[in-house]
Amino acid sequence: MSNQSELEDLNDVLAHMTFRAGWNKHEPSLWPEPRTAFVPFHWVWGDARPSLDRAGELISAELAERRNLFLVNPHEGNHYATLRTLVCAYQMILPGERARSHRHSPNALRLVLDAPPGAYTVVDGVRVDMESGDVLLTPGDCWHGHANEGDRPAYWIDFLDVPLVQQLEPMFFENWPAGFQDPSSVGRPASLVFDRASSKAALNSASPSADGRQRVVLSAGGLKTMELSYERLPAGTATRAMRSTQNQILAVVEGQGVTVAGGQTFRWRTGDVIAIPSWSQHHHQAEEASVLFSVSDAPTMKQLGFYREVLAAG
Repeated sequence: MSNQSELEDLNDVLAHMTFRAGWNKHEPSLWPEPRTAFVPFHWVWGDARPSLDRAGELISAELAERRNLFLVNPHEGNHYATLRTLVCAYQMILPGERARSHRHSPNALRLVLDAPPGAYTVVDGVRVDMESGDVLLTPGDCWHGHANEGDRPAYWIDFLDVPLVQQLEPMFFENWPAGFQDPSSVGRPASLVFDRASSKAALNSASPSADGRQRVVLSAGGLKTMELSYERLPAGTATRAMRSTQNQILAVVEGQGVTVAGGQTFRWRTGDVIAIPSWSQHHHQAEEASVLFSVSDAPTMKQLGFYREVLAAG
């Protein structure tokens, strides 16, 4: 009894000196397998688009840094991130608008959902005209802004590794001094653009896996923290359940189907987004021919030696 009392006194003394005794931890620091507060979730494009359109009536590009809707994972205490290392948002720009140029440490990319002729992004002075189905890259520390000289709104999905940079803390952000960086050249360089036709051709030549899916990984060398890929699921395809240590965001490029992740069932269609946290068992079933675009932190996990993938039995 005396020893117990003396140990408690020691714990109090240590706490006062900002030590935490290993025998007196509030909770374990190691556990048998990955765990996360983030949950699988599904966002519906059919809900987001009308909300963006309404926002277009209420908020200008001058008033907001970007007119976007962040896909916030609904776990307690989270107000921004979609997954532990990634954030995703739907964004819209109206005809005649410019979204001012800036640069930041985090890497970014966008999947163009619908863009009229005349919508473009400027990356380090290069005007890159948007086309529906494009994947456009903005590697970290590149100046970038957006504009729309078309006759209707442009919509896309943003993906960034901001949460990872926030945790590691090498965050830098800077606005272009003049507001918008006017382009000095026009082009669609391979280092910044993956167009829909090329991605479709790559899928056509990909060998199907045992469960019938075709998958291609895009060579996005400028984004060292994220892996970008397309996956085609023929109608009726049911993929084998699996889990991995990567955090993954899926955007539906075409088709409709069902994803079961972490015991939840999500029925998706074109434009929807699904978040699959690390170590969440999941599988997909395509109700019609479908294409999914994936952004994950697999390169980060692999570089650190933390990547692991497990297929479900059967």
